[in-house]
Amino acid sequence: MPVVSVRRAASYDADELYRAISAHFDALDVAADLTPDTRVLLKPNLLAGRDPSLAVTTHPAFLYAIAKRLREMGVKHIVLADSPGGLYTTASLRKVYHACGLDSLVDVLELNENVDSQDRSGFSIIQPILDADYIINCPKLKTHGLTVMSAGVKNLFGCIPGLKKPEQHCLKPSIESFSEMLLNLCETVKPNLTVMDAVDCMEGNGPGGGKVRQMGYTLCSRSVYAIDEEAVALMALRPNMAPLIRMARQKGLSDPAPIQLIGDDLVPANPPFLLPDAITKRERFFSVNGLFHHFFGRKRTFPAVVTDKCIGCGKCAESCPKSIISIVAHKAVISPKGCISCFCCQEMCPAHAIDAVRRRAW
Repeated sequence: MPVVSVRRAASYDADELYRAISAHFDALDVAADLTPDTRVLLKPNLLAGRDPSLAVTTHPAFLYAIAKRLREMGVKHIVLADSPGGLYTTASLRKVYHACGLDSLVDVLELNENVDSQDRSGFSIIQPILDADYIINCPKLKTHGLTVMSAGVKNLFGCIPGLKKPEQHCLKPSIESFSEMLLNLCETVKPNLTVMDAVDCMEGNGPGGGKVRQMGYTLCSRSVYAIDEEAVALMALRPNMAPLIRMARQKGLSDPAPIQLIGDDLVPANPPFLLPDAITKRERFFSVNGLFHHFFGRKRTFPAVVTDKCIGCGKCAESCPKSIISIVAHKAVISPKGCISCFCCQEMCPAHAIDAVRRRAW
C-alpha cells in the first residue's frame, strides 16, 4: 500500500519547511535507506532561470530544508541536478542556478556542473542521475499546456539533457505516445522518494507562464505515482483529464484505491485550478479533427506569437523541436508548417508572448 505523507506549510519560512520535511522523513523512515556514504541526488524542477516567487521552479527554501535534514542524518554526498530547457552547458546551468536563487544552497549541497550524459534503456540521461545511489524527486506542482499537470512523473523529463528533450517531442508527436515515453522514463530513473513543493503552485498557462496559486502543502511518498494521484486531487481536477495518470492506471503502475494518506488533511482547491489555454481551447474530442489529432498528433491548438509582448530573445526558437521558429526584426515568427503543438515555445518564453489559438490565421 503506497503511503503519502501530507504536511501543511503556509509559506517558505525556513523553520516551517524544516518541520514539514522532518515529519515526512520520520513518517516514511527515510533514515533507514541511507548511510553517510550514500550518494543522494535532488532532482528539482528548474524549467528556466526564473525568480522563485513566480512558482515556475522548485523553491530554494524547500530544497534547502531537504538538504539540511539529510545532512543532519549524516549524508555526506548531496548533489542537485536538472537539465533546464534550452542548451545543457555549464555556463547555462550557472545562470539558471543564480536566477532561481540556488546559490544559497552551496553550504548544504553541490550544484551539478557535469554536463555529460549516457544512454540508458533507450534514453539519453544526464550523468548525475546515473551516478546517484538515491534519487529524491523534487517537483513543483503546476498546470501544463501539454500534459495538463506537471508533478512527480513529468518532473523527470529534466533527466534528459538539453535539446534531447525537443527530440522526444518529435519522436512522440501524440499525447498518448509522449505520455507513454514519460512513464517509461520514470520506470528507467526510478526515483527512490518524491517530495513535492505545493506551497505556491502554478495555475493557468503553466508550466512557465501561469499565475501563482497558494496551496500551502508539501507531499512526500516513495511512490511517484501516488504523489501524482494526490496532486491531481489537490488541484481538484478529474484524474482522467491528466493523460499521465490515465495511462499509469491502464498500465497498472497507479491505483488510487489503496493509497494511505498520513499527516495533515488534504483539502482540494476551491475553485479548481485554472487550466492552460492550450487545453481549454482544444477542439472537441468527438469530431473528425479531434479524433484524428487524438491518435496521430496534438490536439488542434496552435501557438501564436503576441507581437507586442515578444522581446526577440530567441528562447522559443531554441526550444522548438521542429526548428520552425525564427527571429525576424527582433520578433519571433512561427512557420505555418510543421508545428506539432507541443507548446515548448510557450513553456520557455520569459515574456509570456506565446498564446494558444484554435486555428491559424493563414
